[in-house]
Amino acid sequence: MVNPAIKTTNRMRESALWFYRLATTWRRAAISKQLRAAGNCPVAILFYHRVADEIDTELTISTTNFADHLDWLKSQFDVVSLEEAQARIRSDYNDRPTVAITFDDGYASNMTHAIPELLRRDLTATYFVSTDFIESGRPFPHDAKYGSRFKPNTIGDLRAIVDAGIALGAHTRTHCNLGEITSPQQMWEEIVGSAQQLTQWCDTPIKYFSFPFGLPANTNQLAVDIIREAGFTGFCTAYGAWNWPHSNGYHLRRIHADLGLERLKNWLTLDSRKLFDDQPLPFIETGSPLEPLAV
Repeated sequence: MVNPAIKTTNRMRESALWFYRLATTWRRAAISKQLRAAGNCPVAILFYHRVADEIDTELTISTTNFADHLDWLKSQFDVVSLEEAQARIRSDYNDRPTVAITFDDGYASNMTHAIPELLRRDLTATYFVSTDFIESGRPFPHDAKYGSRFKPNTIGDLRAIVDAGIALGAHTRTHCNLGEITSPQQMWEEIVGSAQQLTQWCDTPIKYFSFPFGLPANTNQLAVDIIREAGFTGFCTAYGAWNWPHSNGYHLRRIHADLGLERLKNWLTLDSRKLFDDQPLPFIETGSPLEPLAV
């Protein structure tokens, strides 16, 4: 089943972006040349949710589209682990266009499509999951508006993912809006409790955390303080921004990749409108990031 309205909207958006990207090719090439020469290539961290051909939603990418994404990414970028991406962000010099891939939530269909496509190309990812749904088998509440009951992963799925060399990450227990939580005990249970549960199930260290929903309103200082106190290596949001070299690299900003290949190409070929994120952060990070090179 495909949602016709979403499909039509996506096609129109893709066509408009293709023309825009074509018209700005010269500017993108000049920016890329300058950033490479300066060793200041930004790092893109992408996030996907569900790879499947049933039910077209803004959190679903078709199997063919996802395969096309991976082929294009592998041909144009160093596709690296989240740890390597973070190392390049913290480095004083990066002259390599770099991408890391992540997933949020934990959908069962990814075992049939997403994971095999990654492994076929010898690519890796970080797979963030909300543990209550893995344990109970209940569908995610944010899918209810589609009248759908997409199955979450099982514990067995997560063990297979780890065995395949893909890292797990914590994404809370209940996929709640952490920006609305003020209780330290509840916040700790959502963030640290989910990581502890994943470690217990899969006997693997959980180094990274990603915020559900991931926009500024869904984050707060209490959450970031608990993430740091618990010893996570870093945390991810969905701020839709690049990560620049010579930064602290603890807050890893991600770009939503589910919505189509042309949108992804527009972002990652250095659209000058999207190069810099001047949105103020709603919390204090570890350290003080330096300003990226202006272009």
